[in-house]
Amino acid sequence: MNLTDLKPASDFARIYGCKVCCYGPPGSGKTPLINTAPRPLLLATEPGLLSMRGSTVPTYLAETPSKIDGFFDWFFNSKEATQFDTLGVDSGSEMAGIYLIDSLNKNKHGMKAYGEMAEAVEKHLRKLYFLANKHIYFIAKQEIITESNYKRPYFPGKYLPVQIPHLFDFILNLAVHPVPGQGQVSAFRCKESFDMMARARTGNLNEFEPPHLGNLFNKAMS
Repeated sequence: MNLTDLKPASDFARIYGCKVCCYGPPGSGKTPLINTAPRPLLLATEPGLLSMRGSTVPTYLAETPSKIDGFFDWFFNSKEATQFDTLGVDSGSEMAGIYLIDSLNKNKHGMKAYGEMAEAVEKHLRKLYFLANKHIYFIAKQEIITESNYKRPYFPGKYLPVQIPHLFDFILNLAVHPVPGQGQVSAFRCKESFDMMARARTGNLNEFEPPHLGNLFNKAMS
């Protein structure tokens, strides 16, 4: 290492783009938001894409572990993938479920199956987190913890719900929220509340932001 290898921290802050995990109730509009992202590409792990029926976003349907692995191998290594600025994954919750079912169907012991599932998902997410010059929009289903009514992104098992939030700069809840001055409107919640997980590491987002990925990325990166 040399002194010339040192760079302003802001250089690294901007080079990796925005890594967003978005969750919310069914029908909140999580999937079609990929249409508002810069030069988007969509990995769909479930066939329920009626909300995208008017969309021209390039999409790959991967309903098996081999197809998911094949997509990420292409995405991380192909020059063709460089033409896209944003990768959307719909949904990460379903992706984890696909790996889990596959392991269980191979007659793996329950604990081992959950471990293999977590390893497979985390492997892809760690590469995405450190991927330069790409925005990531990772959709998750919403889990409500019964005892406290606390909302957070849903992933099967005990490991992923704790570890996955660390691999994203933004944890956003998309739902109808009581936005001051606007009433009940669809919005991203960007800050933690007593009953909801949310975070924006940049510190320059409002508590509620309009549901538009391009505008959100531009504001966060400014």
